[in-house]
Amino acid sequence: MPLSQQSQRPQTEPAVRGAQSIERAAQLLRLLGQHHVNGVSLQTLTDVSGLDRTTTYRIVTALVEAGLAVRNPQTKLYRLGVESMALGTVSMQAPPLVEQFLPMMKQLARQTGEHVFLVVRSGDYSHCLHVEEGETPSPEFVKNRNRMRLLGMGIPSIALLAELPDEEISAHYARHANEYGHRNLDEPRLRRWVRQTRELGYAQVAAQGLSGVGVSFPMGSCATAAIGIVTVASKMPRGHGAALAALSRRHLESVVRYTEPGAPSR
Repeated sequence: MPLSQQSQRPQTEPAVRGAQSIERAAQLLRLLGQHHVNGVSLQTLTDVSGLDRTTTYRIVTALVEAGLAVRNPQTKLYRLGVESMALGTVSMQAPPLVEQFLPMMKQLARQTGEHVFLVVRSGDYSHCLHVEEGETPSPEFVKNRNRMRLLGMGIPSIALLAELPDEEISAHYARHANEYGHRNLDEPRLRRWVRQTRELGYAQVAAQGLSGVGVSFPMGSCATAAIGIVTVASKMPRGHGAALAALSRRHLESVVRYTEPGAPSR
């Protein structure tokens, strides 16, 4: 074998093995994210990942040692660790999602002339990451940037709420009934918006002088985000909602792999 080929082998093969280990660790991290709230067993991680039990245990143990995962000593279930939380917190200082979506949002704002919102779900709340202004500047709309609001309080936020199972929506409302009550938003009204959103495949609400549409989409492997187009109610005929939602979806397809609500993932 030529010397040049002999010198290449030890450099190439370890790199491939190392890349495979990183891919497997990333796969398990995504699974931990998907099951973070309730925790996930080693057996489930093994079954879903398709890795053998020894490999799964070795990698998840390394994740625990790195602080990216944690194992409950009583339940034996795994969840994301403090280091995973730290990485996510730092990323919010310059959200990658905004960088990815900003050109699309500018184009959508130019086409519609309206304000375009980008929000993500954060537990019981929606977090507005960016507002792209339309033709008419609105300081009140821009104030929503970096604002946290309860799910369902905001048009794109309703699209996020509608993604939750009914039992989770009931529990969510019960946890925050006082705050919803202060804003004159009762559970039947919230559920009516959720039901309509599921029927249409997008949120469309007119309330407090505002109107617009919101379209949710998957963010990565275990989170949800939404795009919203919002304006004053007088500028938004109800029949215009379907066209705006369809336009939003077309723009989403140019940036992310969009899945219709209720459809299987591609």
